[in-house]
Amino acid sequence: MDCPLYEKIANQIEQQVHEGIFLPGAKIPSVRKSSKQMDVSVATVLQAYSLLEDRGVIKARPQKGYFVQETQLQQNEPAKIEPTQNDGSIHALLRRLLHVSQDESIIQFGAAIPKSPFLPIRQLQRSVGRLMRLEPEICAAYEFTPGSLSLRRQIAIRMLDSGCQLQPDDITITLGCQNALMLSLQAVAKPGDTIAIESPAYHGVLQIIEVLNLKAIEIPCSAQHGIDLNLLEEAAKEWQIKACVVTPNNQNPIGATLNTQARKRLIQQSIQYNFTLIEDDVYGELSYKDKRERSLKADDKHNTVIYCSSFSKSIAPGFRIGWVVGGRFQAQIEHYAYVQSLAVPTLTQTAIANFLENGAYDRHLRKTRQSYQDNLIRCQALIQEHFPKGTHTSTPQGGFLLWVTLPSTINAMTLYTQALDNKIGLLPGLAFSLTAQFSHHFRLNYALNWDNQTDAALKKLGQLCQQQLD
Repeated sequence: MDCPLYEKIANQIEQQVHEGIFLPGAKIPSVRKSSKQMDVSVATVLQAYSLLEDRGVIKARPQKGYFVQETQLQQNEPAKIEPTQNDGSIHALLRRLLHVSQDESIIQFGAAIPKSPFLPIRQLQRSVGRLMRLEPEICAAYEFTPGSLSLRRQIAIRMLDSGCQLQPDDITITLGCQNALMLSLQAVAKPGDTIAIESPAYHGVLQIIEVLNLKAIEIPCSAQHGIDLNLLEEAAKEWQIKACVVTPNNQNPIGATLNTQARKRLIQQSIQYNFTLIEDDVYGELSYKDKRERSLKADDKHNTVIYCSSFSKSIAPGFRIGWVVGGRFQAQIEHYAYVQSLAVPTLTQTAIANFLENGAYDRHLRKTRQSYQDNLIRCQALIQEHFPKGTHTSTPQGGFLLWVTLPSTINAMTLYTQALDNKIGLLPGLAFSLTAQFSHHFRLNYALNWDNQTDAALKKLGQLCQQQLD
């Protein structure tokens, strides 16, 4: 079927970008100039440019014109980076995601929530039941900040595997990792300060930045190497960065894991340029390797790293139990935690502490990691078979999230809407950046009960992608 004139123009310009005629960051001809060059109406050119913006190929800058998008994951030249503030545009998308995640009739590729077979539900049920029988008063008692001593002791023991030597007093229990990240940024930065983040970034960090009225510098992050440390250094030279939020292990959404050399350089940069590293290690224990990766905090000799994690991805999302190791900011973080929430529920803290103490957690992790690996292989094979040519996926070494890059002419927001019409949930790439640069990407959760219905849903996504090309 012959495509509209504006789409032909958009395809032509996109091809010129791929061929290097227009480089990342370069200004393209104005609407009026293109109208004269191509002998078409201004309205047609505006439609073409709008389509290119939707595809993430170009970006409009008020009173300056249109510029080639400095694509983060597939750029040929270093991107120009500058602070950006969250305009709240992703809120509606994320609110809809939360609503969709409660709908049991939808295949949940979207939310990063493991299905119940990947969680130790029965063990926790026994633990909670035993506590309610033997210590019923536990529900009435406050466990004030910094939280349960028995749980903090068990966390300190767990963190030996990540290379950290901690005391229980080094740890503050939080309402999940999101709360730990927010408390950390509150302690480090004040409104108007600039924070470096990975790009694509965990959408929760983008929301925190907006709520705290901070500015963000998005540093490109690749599936192979993680955060681009050359660009981070350039940004640190030009801007006064207060903190850098980074996920060194199994990054959300692209699954990247930093190598040893990169970890050392990142810590050195934080010392040299005087910014705090905020380490989000929520997927750290879900590595597919026999031994989990060291945390940044383990090599933190100058107290420049704040460590955040939780049990939401491995034990019980609904328990909302996380923790933070604040280092020199610990007292301030504890103060903010107390003011904001006073305490974390005693029953759930004690239940998880008992579960960790009886040794069942390691057995659970071994089984879960293998299941995730099996699901990943199956998922990638289906995408390779049923999605359009030119589709690529990340290669995570842990966790349960897959970053899918579609051909640039496919709009992931269109796919998202069509998928929901077919009872399939996913999360478009636009949720992972303050700009529109990931318009043909989406994140896929493979911590699902993989069966014929799941296979069929993934095949359907491939068909919907193909329809956009036809």
